[in-house]
Formats: sequence, C-alpha cells, structure tokens
Amino acid sequence: MGTLTIVLSDDVEKELRKVVRKMYGAEKGNLSKFVEDAIRNYIHSLRKEESVYRAYKGNKLVAEAGSLEELVKLLREKGVEIRGLRIIRSDLRRVARAGYRMRT
Repeated sequence: MGTLTIVLSDDVEKELRKVVRKMYGAEKGNLSKFVEDAIRNYIHSLRKEESVYRAYKGNKLVAEAGSLEELVKLLREKGVEIRGLRIIRSDLRRVARAGYRMRT
C-alpha cells in the first residue's frame, strides 16, 4: 500500500473533510477511502473511451456503441424497446438491466 503526501488549500481541505464526514462518517481511515474511491473513479472516467457498451435482447446483440449516450441514441434510431434489454460494458463483467421494477 502506497503513501502519498499532498498539499491542499485550507478551504478545499475543510470542504473535503465535511463531505467525507457526511458520506462515510468520522471514523479513522475514511478520508483515505474517499480519496481512493475518487481517484479510482477519475481514472476509470479517463478509460471511458476504451469501453464498449452492448445491448442484448435475450441472447441477440441489438446495438453496440462507445458510450451509453451513443447506445441510447442508436437504440432510439432503431426503434428498439428498452425494457428487458441487458446492457453490458466491455471492461466490466457486471450486467445492468433497464426497465421498470414492479412490486407484487
């Protein structure tokens, strides 16, 4: 595990600590968790161009695009109903499902 020393202006430090306390609580180590999550998310956003989003209806590939915005535009152009679609991002193995959730 690496250790970094950074310098922040006083106002940024106060805001950062306030946000960390609000999101994670005041326990020891939460500032490090927050900063690590923020850096991980930022690095991931830089790699966003490398991602490919694929929409599947059942096992059939319906559309493919470089961003969610492009995928939505493409699906609208094709007139594809988004309910029941499975959307998979190439750099992650997670599945996102679009559609309404019904309670019974």
